Amino acid sequence: MLFGYGHAMELRHLRYFVVVAEELNLTRAAAKLRVAQPALSRQMHDLEDELQTPLLERRPAGVQLTRAGRAFYPRARAILRQAADAANEARTAGGAVSGRLALGFASGILLNHLAPVIAWFRRAHPKVEFDFFHAKATEQLKALRDARIDLGALNLFAPTPGLEHQTIWRVPVEVVLPATHPLAKQREFALADLRNEDFVICSRESRPEFYDEFFRQCANAGFHPRVVKEVDGYPTNALGLVSVNAGVTVFPHFAQVERMHGIVWRPLSKPKVWVEFALVWRRQNVSRVTEEFIALAAKHFPPPADSKLAPI
Repeated sequence: MLFGYGHAMELRHLRYFVVVAEELNLTRAAAKLRVAQPALSRQMHDLEDELQTPLLERRPAGVQLTRAGRAFYPRARAILRQAADAANEARTAGGAVSGRLALGFASGILLNHLAPVIAWFRRAHPKVEFDFFHAKATEQLKALRDARIDLGALNLFAPTPGLEHQTIWRVPVEVVLPATHPLAKQREFALADLRNEDFVICSRESRPEFYDEFFRQCANAGFHPRVVKEVDGYPTNALGLVSVNAGVTVFPHFAQVERMHGIVWRPLSKPKVWVEFALVWRRQNVSRVTEEFIALAAKHFPPPADSKLAPI
């Protein structure tokens, strides 16, 4: 009982009232709650008796909230949220977390990087259901703001209002050349060393931030790159073109793609550039499941001491 005079008010009364207030129709509310409509009407009358004031105006076309009902609705929702949070905290204290975690990811390589954390989390919290959402960074940020996903795993280029982030991976950008290229024996490169080379890069449509930053860095190095081919789709498509001598490129150095046949990787020493991948989440209304996953990821992927958002 929450508080009472003649009847015992329970969370059930609040949950029923919130659904009725949102549907403004007892028939639809009863169907949503999976209870009989007469039972739902009786519960609403009990709640009004408890509060000693009407919350609903019954009309032939449905119901409307009274002034008291409009005032009570946000408080009832808040109490239900607090009760849910308390239950989650109790489960967590007892070692059990349940619920759903909608996780966005920009690429299979990035999801593979998170695989150990996901496996550990599933062992620790077997009642949590994962829902994976594959999308570009911009689409993930929109899905976060719309509360369609709980976490995004992406290359975050700049701080975003209303969102928090935690670095989970720093990847250096390196020069990629055909194995038969005359410069393949050079141990490292300044970007200016490539001023006379043909480039293959991702199209601006597929990776606008990378594309714009690439041209900016080339301009800083004193040349305009001669791009002979732009490719859409998965970024490693550019590496396939390098392997058949279509040109050279610069690319984040992932161990998973280092072994592609016919290419060599060389450090880019000037400028030194890297990409940082991050987990991103909403600043407000973070679920307990999301908090637990972030904490586990922080233990497995401690951020670099000088971590900052990378330019590419």
